[in-house]
Amino acid sequence: MQAEQFFSNKRNVRRTKKIAHLLDSQEAVAFFPAGIIVDTPSSQSNLLAFPLSNGQWLQISQDHLTNRERYLLSVFSDDEEVYISHPWYQFLVKGIGPMPQQLSPMQWIHVHHSVSALEEKEELQAWLEVMRSLLPNRVADFQLTAHDIVFVLVQNTFIPIQEVLADTLSAMEFDFGLKLTILVGQMWSHVTDGDWAKLFRAEHELFIAWQQRFQSSRVISFGQVFLWGQGQEISLRPLRNQLAQMISQQDQLADSILVLWEEAAVVTKAAQRLYVHRNTLQYRLEKWLDISGLQLRNLTDLAVCYQVVLEDSNS
Repeated sequence: MQAEQFFSNKRNVRRTKKIAHLLDSQEAVAFFPAGIIVDTPSSQSNLLAFPLSNGQWLQISQDHLTNRERYLLSVFSDDEEVYISHPWYQFLVKGIGPMPQQLSPMQWIHVHHSVSALEEKEELQAWLEVMRSLLPNRVADFQLTAHDIVFVLVQNTFIPIQEVLADTLSAMEFDFGLKLTILVGQMWSHVTDGDWAKLFRAEHELFIAWQQRFQSSRVISFGQVFLWGQGQEISLRPLRNQLAQMISQQDQLADSILVLWEEAAVVTKAAQRLYVHRNTLQYRLEKWLDISGLQLRNLTDLAVCYQVVLEDSNS
């Protein structure tokens, strides 16, 4: 099906500008001098967070709120602005409660969109319906800020989501009049319940840093942003550690990655160096693809795994 035909029934989506007034960052600081402006809300239970018009958040301690400030917050916010009640938000962002549904491998699609979830609801909802139809393995989605949404996928049967989204990005942007930056996150497995929130926050913070730096409409892979993040002041340790653990779970995979890197991802040459049949090495690569979504014949994905293995062996 052509992208134009797929989206043809969405062309008459009407823009709406309505409901509660959202503060911008300058207004927020003026009204609430004890608050701070953040990109992602803190997981600390004593902190309140309210969305701003630019997609950031006003974060303020409950202990610092005066009666006047409490009244102002009730004026500027409404029930639909509160995203924190979603069970996946609670689990992944706040680190509270059990996993809403046991999934493995789990993958997150991080999307930054130009329309406001609070002021252009009809348009966003129409786009959401299309996105959900493109993700057959979607389990849930939740709004993180007024301009950021996360889709939770289960990848027990690997589906190459990046190809699907890349093929339809331009059509979605044209039909809905919005701008999208999409990160197809890593497929994660062998994660303890207590580490999911740290892993999610590390991946999302990496995406936000990339999006703020480039502000471009595109679909990017985990490997691309991970390698870019090497030279930035961003903590990649939770991501590195989990990848290292996943690699260690696979028999002889670490050695295969090192040799593949040295042989520029040429499977035949790597198999000869490893003294295994080419089909044996090919099986390892396919098994790793099913588990992680990382294609070791792709130099970007191979570079990610190589750096993880190299650092792990030197630690």
